[in-house]
Amino acid sequence: MGVQFLGANHASSRQKCRFIIIPAPFDSTASYGTGARLGPSRILEASGQLELFDEELLAEPWKAGIFTEEALELPVIPKKAEPVIHHAVAEVLSQNKVPVLLGGDHSVSIGAVRAAAEHFGPLDILHLDAHADLRDEYQGSSYSHACVMRRALEHGNLIQAGIRSLSRKEWQFMESHQLRPIFASRIRQDYQRALDDILSLLTGRPLYITIDVDCLDPSIMPATGTPEPGGLFWYEMTGILRAVMGRSELAGFDVVELAPVPGLHHAEFTAARLVYRMIGYASELAS
Repeated sequence: MGVQFLGANHASSRQKCRFIIIPAPFDSTASYGTGARLGPSRILEASGQLELFDEELLAEPWKAGIFTEEALELPVIPKKAEPVIHHAVAEVLSQNKVPVLLGGDHSVSIGAVRAAAEHFGPLDILHLDAHADLRDEYQGSSYSHACVMRRALEHGNLIQAGIRSLSRKEWQFMESHQLRPIFASRIRQDYQRALDDILSLLTGRPLYITIDVDCLDPSIMPATGTPEPGGLFWYEMTGILRAVMGRSELAGFDVVELAPVPGLHHAEFTAARLVYRMIGYASELAS
């Protein structure tokens, strides 16, 4: 058994767990800063330093049962990596457990969303990110990190929040498909109204959440390939997650694009705490 989230002493057996963490070390589509392939292992290492008691939930989410798989061995070609990730997530879902995918660059989410949609049917997909990721093709690949939400849109209702970087073509695509992104500036200007807008976009379908850590402001999350100024802060992020996860059946989630920087341990710790907080919301708000 490899490195376990929170450490081996707090890992559940695979049979008895509710959450299965799938490390997906992959960054072949990275277009600027690289290193996201190291993200999953650093999140797992940092998780061993987390307090098990959650001060917001006043609970110990680990007791719901968390098991960490061995890291996936992924081909360097993203189109070939996608079915490997799809199979791993589909296997977890077939056992009625919640998949938690750790990336890796954002392209790892393509296979996970497809697996969730095949299991549950059309989804609500909450995408928290600095970037729209709606290109149909980027650098010769339709499986690039810059295309991940274009592929996800094939599987349900897309809700995007925290966006603050996109191309003109992506904006035109949003307009033509009546997508209503909640830009980071709107969240900062009127948080409650932005949160209400996000909730209004939920349809009641099972919810898949995909989080690129660059949705967070670089002041608290500098360790990512393409940091953008003006991001969300911790309580803005967790407030959104708590609100949506309290209303929807969770199909699964991923946290991607952590690209560790030597000496900046707070970024790895923040990503690990985000994963644990989401496990807490999923286990405590639904109970």
